[in-house]
Order: sequence, then C-alpha cells, then structure tokens
Amino acid sequence: MTDDETPVLIVGGSLAGLSSALFLAHQGIRPLLVERHPRISAHPRAQAASPRTMELLDAIGLGDEVRAAETPNAQYGDILQVESLAGKELGRFDGPFRHDTHGVSRTGWTLIGQDRLEPILRARAEQLGADIRFGTELVGHTQDADGVTAVIRGADGAERTVRAKYLIAADGHRSPIRAELGIGTTGRGTFGRQMIILFRADLEPLVAGRKFFLCFVSNPDVHGVLGQLGAAGTRLWCLAPSLRPEDGHQEYPPERCVELVRAAAGVPDLPLTVTDASSWEIAARVAERFRAGRVFLVGDSAHVMPPTGGFGGNMGLQDAHNLAWKLALVLRGTAAPSLLDTYEPERLPVAEFTVEQGVIRYLQRSGLDPEVAARHQPEATVLFGHRYRSAAVLTEDDDPAVVEDPREASGRPGTRAPYLPLRHGDREVSLADLVHRDFTLVAAAGGDAWLAAGEKAGIPLDRYLVGADLIDPAGQFPARYGVGDTGAVLIRPDGFVAWRAPAVTADPVESLRSAVARLLGHE
Repeated sequence: MTDDETPVLIVGGSLAGLSSALFLAHQGIRPLLVERHPRISAHPRAQAASPRTMELLDAIGLGDEVRAAETPNAQYGDILQVESLAGKELGRFDGPFRHDTHGVSRTGWTLIGQDRLEPILRARAEQLGADIRFGTELVGHTQDADGVTAVIRGADGAERTVRAKYLIAADGHRSPIRAELGIGTTGRGTFGRQMIILFRADLEPLVAGRKFFLCFVSNPDVHGVLGQLGAAGTRLWCLAPSLRPEDGHQEYPPERCVELVRAAAGVPDLPLTVTDASSWEIAARVAERFRAGRVFLVGDSAHVMPPTGGFGGNMGLQDAHNLAWKLALVLRGTAAPSLLDTYEPERLPVAEFTVEQGVIRYLQRSGLDPEVAARHQPEATVLFGHRYRSAAVLTEDDDPAVVEDPREASGRPGTRAPYLPLRHGDREVSLADLVHRDFTLVAAAGGDAWLAAGEKAGIPLDRYLVGADLIDPAGQFPARYGVGDTGAVLIRPDGFVAWRAPAVTADPVESLRSAVARLLGHE
C-alpha cells in the first residue's frame, strides 16, 4: 500500500533541500520534502549568497526579493575588530563578501543569513507546487529498478508510505542516508568547532553609532564573531564563539552562554536572554560518491568545508540546481535516464576543488606554507571558473583541468557562459540573465540559419540572434565565445556552455539535432 506518490522525495529542509524543492518546482516538477525539525532554523549559519547563487536566483525571478531581505547592516560590509564591544578597538577591515568579481558577473554578493533566505526559498517552492512537510522524518527507504519506497513519520507519530521515482538526500553532514548507503568520505577531517548563541540584549549603547556588518571579538574569555540579526528595536543578536576541537559535540547550558556573551560585550552584568544555542563542526570532507542508484546526495551530505570564503551553503544550492534540471528533463521524458549519470562527474570534482579552497582560506589565519599557498585560487575562479566534463557537455579537448580563470574565459563547452554586456530590448543583460528553464541557443550575427534549425531541434529552445534580438555594443560575442560570424553556442539551463559551432554547417538542422540528442542521452 502506498499513501503518497511523488516524482522526487527530498529528505532535509535546510538550504540544499529547500533549493532542490524550489528548482524542481520551477521546472514544473512537484516534489515532496520532509524535514524532521518542526520549523526552519533560526540560526543564520551561512552568511551570504554568492554572485553565482544570485545568478541562479535571478533566473527564477527571486533575486530582488532575496536582496531586499539582507541581514541588518549588510550595506556596511566591513568588519570591526575589538577586544570586546565595550573595550578597546583593534581595527577595521573590508568584509569577505565585497570582493570585485573582476567583470565576470553582473551581480555581486548578497549578505543574507540562512535564517532569512530559507523562508523565501520555501515560500516560492510551495507557491510553485512543492509539498513541504516539516516535523516529518524519514524512517527508512528501499529502492528498486523503478523507484524508491520510503516510510515517513509525522509529528503525530503516524507513518505513511511514499513511492518516488528518485530521492534527494539533503540530510546534512551526518547524513543517515549516506551512511545507510555505505558511502564514505575523504578529506582533512575536523579542524575545530563553532558555537552559535542567539540572544536578545540592548547593545546599541556599546555599538555607539559604529557601522559594521560583523564584529570580531578577541579576549582571554572568548574568541568569536558578533552579528546583529534583527533591526535595532528587536535587540536580536548572535555570537559565534570558537571552540576547541577536543570539546566535541556538547550542549552548553544557558549560564555558560550568558558568560560568553557578557565577555564578548565587555559588560559583566549585561542583561540578556539566550533564546537558542548550538554548536557545529568545522571540517573538510567530500563523499566518495554523490549517487547510489536512484538516490542523490546534495549539500552537506555530499561535502562539508570550513566557512571561510562563504562557499559551503552556496555549493549546496548549486548542487540542487545542477540536479534539478536534469531530473526534470528525465521525468518529463525529454532526456534519457543516462543524463542523471552526469551529476556526480560534474559536481564531485568541483566539490573537491572548492573544499580545498575553503581549507586554504581557513589556514590563512595561522599562516600558509608555500606548497599550500601555491594552490590558492582567486575568488572569481572559485565562484565562476568550474569546468564540467561529462556526457552533458560536448567537449572539444582532453584538458583535465577542473577550473579555468573566468577573467579569461574561453567559452568552450563545459564552462559557464562568459560574461558579456549585451542589450535586450531596453535592458542591459548578460547571457546568464536570459537562461531561465530551457536550453538557450545564441547565434552570431550571420548565424540566423541556426535559429531556424532550433525550431526542429526536438526540445524547447530559447533562441537569440546577436545583432537582432541581442545587441552586442562592443562586438565581442564571437571572440568571447570562440565562434565566427556564423557560429552559435548552446547553453544549458544552468548557464554552462553545452556545445558550440564555430561556423554554420552544411546542414545546421542535423548538426543541432545531433548535438541535442547526444546531450540528452539519445545517441
């Protein structure tokens, strides 16, 4: 007996899980998401949405809403260093999320904690038809050749059986699903622990009009970060003190939390109320596999990394996007199931690279040895330089590199579509702004035959002709994308180049049809 049927069952209702539900729903697939906790966490955790994440949210019409919900004081961006908020000021420096993207994106960082971002993702996913059930846990699951059978338990203790075509494990860094599947992890392991204390107190007299996004506190009693979570009148703050690795996972009593907050504030008798506290592990690990049959790992179940750089939560959201459009094409019958074989070879190498970059930035706090420093890559490369090699990309060479410098983007298949300012109607856009749900075909000014061929490609295509639909003021499209005046590029729903033709062929209809068939696993 089956109580519920769904195309995709998602286990985990944090950033990666909610993103999976959102991106699937945007593609017209209505998933079921279960999360054992009764509500979205009040902890900010990941503090910023990266420019690449904002591109993906802009593509589904959610970017402006996310920007409008930025964390208080986000507009200041910089970091204050103090012995305590009431004590000696040690310095001030630019925050980590205001870096110049070096002309590789039209958007920048948005300083928003998960406590503010996740409700937005959930609301839009539900608006689009996703079934999201908090207070509901996965009891167990089995899979066969045709799907996954799962048992879920609601807050009332009642159990239901769910039948799904696929299961997404977004169940966190401890991931019971990953453990049950026997998937191990590799990496440097644990570096330490971080605690987060949510509290209410009137700190405005101690702030004394100073403008900052975060405040680093360092004194004999506490080392950590203070941040304001609510508007000034709410008096809602958080303190994230660093813990020793040997402390392990433990609960801190309210009395100890009060002591830490008072030490950070520099006021021994500060009136305050602790509303919540938890700790988490700072570690670097990557799952050995991202897929087991019909089960896929996304987010922290697939990879964890130090918070330095702000890469972790953004990686989870981007995992979700990569998988969602592929699942949608397969579930709609447009692509062969083999398209799903491309998720792991695309995302696992990127995860290994990004985890290493997070580790390098974490180690910078204590100094780097030359060997480690030599592997440091610029932020733009970490955010935008990913290079995929899979059957969902019609590669042109055997270069094994996982990344390239997007400031010198090649436009070759497997790389993100290079940034190029264009005009579309009365708007200035990049190609990333034009990729929404389907593949996108863009032809150079003399390549109108490609647009005609697009009508017979066998899949829905958004089609643009440079010089007509798109204005290229600097005339750089051919050079940026490595094609001639009659060439064309095919861009995937995630904004990565899937295929390009340097020039129009003798039979553009067959050339494009064949490329699409190969990309979708039909040849």
